[in-house]
Amino acid sequence: MDALLTVAGKVAVILVLVVLGVVISKLRILSQNALSEITTLLLHIVTPCLIVNSFLSPDIGHLDLTGVLLAILLPAVAMGLAIALSYLFFRKEPASRQKVLRFSIIFSNAGFMGFPLIESILGAEGVLYGSFFVAMFNLICWTYGYLMMGGGKIRVKSLILNPGIIGLAIGLPIYFLRIRLPDVIASPVSMLADLNTPLAMMVVGGYIARVKPREFLSDLAVYKMAAIRLLLCPAVYLAVLAAVRPTAPLLMSSLIQSATPVAANCVLFAVEYGRDAELASKSVAVSTALSLLTVPVFTVLGQMLLG
Repeated sequence: MDALLTVAGKVAVILVLVVLGVVISKLRILSQNALSEITTLLLHIVTPCLIVNSFLSPDIGHLDLTGVLLAILLPAVAMGLAIALSYLFFRKEPASRQKVLRFSIIFSNAGFMGFPLIESILGAEGVLYGSFFVAMFNLICWTYGYLMMGGGKIRVKSLILNPGIIGLAIGLPIYFLRIRLPDVIASPVSMLADLNTPLAMMVVGGYIARVKPREFLSDLAVYKMAAIRLLLCPAVYLAVLAAVRPTAPLLMSSLIQSATPVAANCVLFAVEYGRDAELASKSVAVSTALSLLTVPVFTVLGQMLLG
């Protein structure tokens, strides 16, 4: 029970920041243009710095080739399972809604919400393993997710130069070659990494503020989607982890990231490609609120699996 309350407390802190984002957006302190600009800053500057900073911490353990391969493979399995499950639901929904609901099931908030949670629960080593999940998330999001939501040709540049890949490309050589960065570089990287949690959660709150309160109660499909995203997907993935039995930091970080609510990218993609942006905002909002109950449960289940 103590572990459950501890994790619930950390999720509650995250939700307080989300609520703050809602309030300052309602007060028009944070405009839509500002939300877009902060999102760009988070994706292209803060996220790579967060990943690189995880490789600089003296507290991380030894990362061997097997650990790297599992850290790459397991997130792919998690999202592959979510893709398979998404085909079982919402077949009668209009195409625009169906694509948003399926995207919501497949892509969790592994970076914006996952990183703050695993950093607070597992520390730098958790972020290190979590960076591989984010890299795989970006790879699948900008291939399968892009084709599903927008269609057209895959952008090779987006695959190679996405924030997760850039962070790993810089961080892995630093880690394996034992490079010690001068403080004049390491300190700014650390400071920028610290921006991730407050800024990311306030951005999510800003998008939630766009949805009218009564809309949250009228769309039952959103709650069905949330049950699949927050309960079914992580439960199936937990069974896989029980069979594979990776190291404790890898198991816990990937399980937490797979159990997080709908990715903020859902709103960004819906706006960009003319899908149902209001539905996307509701999906993020409802799943984020309900994750206060579900993420602690799966975190404790993971700890029980580890004994």
